[in-house]
Amino acid sequence: MNDLVKAAGSDEQARENFIRDNEQTILRIASGVSGRYITRSDDEWSVALLAFNKAIDTYEETRGSFQAYAGVVIKRALTDHYRSEKKYSQEVPVSHEMLTGEGEYEENSEVLRAVSRDSTQEQERLEESRSLKDEIIEVNERLRKYGFSFSDLKDCSPKAGKTKRECARAITYVIDNEEALKTVIIDGRIPIKEIEKKARINKKLLDRYRRYIIMAVVILSGEYPLLADYLQYVRRRDHYAKHN
Repeated sequence: MNDLVKAAGSDEQARENFIRDNEQTILRIASGVSGRYITRSDDEWSVALLAFNKAIDTYEETRGSFQAYAGVVIKRALTDHYRSEKKYSQEVPVSHEMLTGEGEYEENSEVLRAVSRDSTQEQERLEESRSLKDEIIEVNERLRKYGFSFSDLKDCSPKAGKTKRECARAITYVIDNEEALKTVIIDGRIPIKEIEKKARINKKLLDRYRRYIIMAVVILSGEYPLLADYLQYVRRRDHYAKHN
């Protein structure tokens, strides 16, 4: 997959072939974000396609699997698209007085614009809050299949800087290694011996923070951009040098 992405980034024909081969994936992600079935005739297809192209141009191996990264880029692009549409639709508000012919537009216009701006901002905050809630619910359901939930992470999340860096290295190792990632996603466990040997991370630390590492891998390898923002420290470049 990484070779295909690199080829698509430097050769137009390879890009066209790569996009064609991933068309159904793009449509599936767009459908998931929009909550309805999306086809190539919908506006969402154009937005998602542009985002997929952007993902090709900006992808780096340190970002994890390309499909997960492209999913995040597409999801953010469509979220921005919907917000833009809602914002635009509220930029020219119509008051009751204007509809009934009562009052003057000029004397109400500034108030209307201010109310519109506040309403739009509040709507965006509410939408982001709902989206974050949806992501939390979805991830929590996946974690429950592995035998724990977000509430169980309270006492097993790293707090010290050194511990967080070690966990970040473990999380990055799993995401960047396909077999290790499959072990987490399918079985809900981390290959402790493999990580200990190849990434040189203490076994006791891996065992203690096992659930936290699984949670982070699920979020960063999936389509959860809002939750992923809380784990930005994992993807800082200074965490990679130690195991590359």
